[in-house]
Amino acid sequence: MNLQFVLEFKKLIKLQKYDDEITSLEEKINSIPIEVEKYELEIKQLQQSVSQNKEGIKNLQLQIKQKELDLQTIEQQIKKHNQELNTVKTNEQYRALLAEIEKLNQQKDNIETEILELMSKIDELQKEANLKEKEYNQISKEIEKKIVDLKLTQQQLNKQLEELKSQRQNFASQIEKKYLSVYEHISSNKDGALSEVNLNDKSCGKCHMRLTQQEINEISKYEEFVFCESCSRILYIPKDLEKIENL
Repeated sequence: MNLQFVLEFKKLIKLQKYDDEITSLEEKINSIPIEVEKYELEIKQLQQSVSQNKEGIKNLQLQIKQKELDLQTIEQQIKKHNQELNTVKTNEQYRALLAEIEKLNQQKDNIETEILELMSKIDELQKEANLKEKEYNQISKEIEKKIVDLKLTQQQLNKQLEELKSQRQNFASQIEKKYLSVYEHISSNKDGALSEVNLNDKSCGKCHMRLTQQEINEISKYEEFVFCESCSRILYIPKDLEKIENL
């Protein structure tokens, strides 16, 4: 066992712990905008729900105005026909006018009923709108607080990330370049450059490729890097390294 090589290897293990922490922090940071977007969408949906009620009320009010105009037109026609009753000269014309007045009165009654129904719908929608607006005001405040908290957390995590990257850079400068370059090359393409050997089934801890006994023996020598033939990661056996005093 090459003691110097083992010491450098243990540094690489510590370096990978830095990288794992950095990756974990980056994942947390990247998840925050997604969560913020989800909350913002929730607020938007609540706003749309309130707006739909208000639009519904506005539409019903326009319908009432139109029916009131129709009502005025009918009332004018009834008034006109009532005046004409005094000027007709035949019973047939008189009866025709009475029939028309009766028809217009029926239309008037129908429109008045429809107006009352629309006003009742407006009352219902207004009550619903008031409840939704109250709910929106309450929930939106809670959501906005969550968004503020998330953005504050993001700032704190970004600060932690910068500090951790600085620590990682300083620590990496203490590792021999020939070992560090191999580590960096592998880790740039994979989730971790190092992989523990699972002695229970003699396999790579990352890709689970079975290892030969000869490969296990080569790893245990700690003279040079032994790579997994499947995932190309550097293999090591933690139990062996525990024999050397921790850095």
